[in-house]
Amino acid sequence: MSQLESHCEHEEKPEEDIIQSTIGNFGRWQFKISALMALLKFPIAWFQMSIVFLAPPTQFWCKSNESSTNEWLKMSQQNHTLRHEGLNSGFCQSLANNTLTTCQNGYEYNRTVFNSSIITEWNLVCENKRLVDVSQISLMFGVLLGNILFGVIADRKGRKKTLLVCVVFQSLLGIAASQIPWYWGFIVTRFLLAIANGGTIVISFVMCMEVVGGTWRSIVPILYQIPYGFGNSIMAGIAYFHRDWRDLHLVLSLISSFYILYLWLVPESPRWLLATGNKSEAIKILERAAQCNKMDSDKVKTVAERLSPDAKSESKPKLAALFATTELTKRNVLLCINWLIAGITFYAFSQYIGKVGSNLYFTAAISGFVAFPGTLLCVFIIRRFGRRLTIASAHVLTAICFFGILAVPLDVYYQDWPRVVIAGIGIVGLSISMPALYLFTGELFPTTVRNAGVGTSVMFSRMGSMISPLVISMQDISPSLPLIVLGTGAILETFLILLLPETKGMPLPETIDDLSVTVNKTDDRKDIRMCYISLPTILKDTSLDINK
Repeated sequence: MSQLESHCEHEEKPEEDIIQSTIGNFGRWQFKISALMALLKFPIAWFQMSIVFLAPPTQFWCKSNESSTNEWLKMSQQNHTLRHEGLNSGFCQSLANNTLTTCQNGYEYNRTVFNSSIITEWNLVCENKRLVDVSQISLMFGVLLGNILFGVIADRKGRKKTLLVCVVFQSLLGIAASQIPWYWGFIVTRFLLAIANGGTIVISFVMCMEVVGGTWRSIVPILYQIPYGFGNSIMAGIAYFHRDWRDLHLVLSLISSFYILYLWLVPESPRWLLATGNKSEAIKILERAAQCNKMDSDKVKTVAERLSPDAKSESKPKLAALFATTELTKRNVLLCINWLIAGITFYAFSQYIGKVGSNLYFTAAISGFVAFPGTLLCVFIIRRFGRRLTIASAHVLTAICFFGILAVPLDVYYQDWPRVVIAGIGIVGLSISMPALYLFTGELFPTTVRNAGVGTSVMFSRMGSMISPLVISMQDISPSLPLIVLGTGAILETFLILLLPETKGMPLPETIDDLSVTVNKTDDRKDIRMCYISLPTILKDTSLDINK
């Protein structure tokens, strides 16, 4: 009986969470940090999605030195076939002496909506049309590198320092990109900007998740995603009044520079400090946080002293640490595959939705509001049904919508309203699965490698974003093929996500060794509940006083 009692006592004793024990799960201090991290989603969205206004749909034709613009355009329409190049349309040849030639005098552009763009400034049409894709692919590649690079740096050097470096470089490089007169200089500068942007993404999310506890750990990281959509809406409004691409990029970068104030507003993550052995500094921050939340600050030292005294053995994690154990390797591989498919699905479907509206400003503005209901719905569903079931159900809903769009013929109903409604439901599905997947990913990695783990996973999402244009181009083979691929991918995600362990109600793992404890707790819940029932009975039968 003594062995059973000892075993059950060990299983029954809950692990003490420093955040919950000293400053509560959520208070004024956590609200401040969470709000500041969420606000970083604005520049993240601006720099990633600004290509919509930097390279908008453009009409072009060969420039003529002899005829007026209207006469020359009318002549071109009569003698040549309109050429479509993605979102652009125009004429790459002119008729000179009854001979078709390239546009020897350059190009003219329709500037009724946009005064200038990177397309009009550097003539990114005809033989140079692929350079528009290069600008966005290089940007997303930079974000990809930033996710993993700054994720590892933040795990080694701290969240705050690394975040501030990203914020400063993001703004300075954004200002530089708006002034550089050469295309390739613009590409290189935006690539470096994107590296900093990728670091901002992963660090802000992890900091947001690490300061809250209890049920708020599943709510706040989801609500943190909302400003991304609103950022697109705000950018559309700014672009409406700044129709020169340089002015737009400069304004967005200058606004982003105000985030340098985070130097005084944001503290280091106390959870990271404790995990890396910096207990004294963590205690100071938690004491101030406890005072802000109107809790007993004297309790912080008492609780902190009961924690493991030293975690420095894992204070400098490397990328190889993500494969340190079989369980960690399994989680990392499955999450990377999920994020790759999620990146393809999200960005490819976003491009598909972009073809719905003819008013670019209006379409971009309302797109940020469409995902809002789904994100709020995600909060309620994930708390009730857990992470895995929520994400899997959202993937199923999205897949049904992809195939549902194919089931409705084009140009049969007024404004294709059934297809639009189904597509809107698909956006809701994506707005549920993406925030939930972010949360789930952060919870599956221990604190000492969380930034590196989340950064690596999200890196595969950026790879997916670079593949997504290729998926859309499959419509040249068959108009239905892109949605078939996306629907199949969503179904595959459903099965892959179910192979991961549920994290609802489980404490955040602090070190790699904690993963085995977490897995054992999940597997042995039934045995633990049996111990809770049988132990009092055993004690009663043996006339032992359980209060002693």
